[in-house]
Amino acid sequence: MTQTDPRQALSDQLAIALSNRVVEPDDKREITITFRVSTAEKLRLEQRCNGVVQSDYIRARLFDYPLPHPKLTIPEVNRQAIYELKKIGNNLNQQTRAINEAVKIGRQPLTSDVKEYLQTIKELTALLEQTHASLSQSISDEE
Repeated sequence: MTQTDPRQALSDQLAIALSNRVVEPDDKREITITFRVSTAEKLRLEQRCNGVVQSDYIRARLFDYPLPHPKLTIPEVNRQAIYELKKIGNNLNQQTRAINEAVKIGRQPLTSDVKEYLQTIKELTALLEQTHASLSQSISDEE
């Protein structure tokens, strides 16, 4: 009878136990793991991910989770337009809030000019939302 190495036996038992264990997705991911790869490995990983976030791809492969859907890729032109639209929308919201707060505390009378300005802001906000929806729809159609 041959004697087996106790460490090897323990390692084998652990491997069997881990292979039979189902790992459930955890809602709270607070631990970061980093590791090094070669340039060739990185390129291979990027090719395999094919639009899926790398950490999601690795997690899916390691823990047998279903592979998530690829992330939405937005062309650079649309990405820049959406960024600018969001900035404009934020500025409009800030101005509207400031006017409304001033009116509430009685610091500025609600003149016809201010009412007209508020209406213009509301119309611009609606137009920005339409444009954003249109850009988002055209991206979805391309896929």
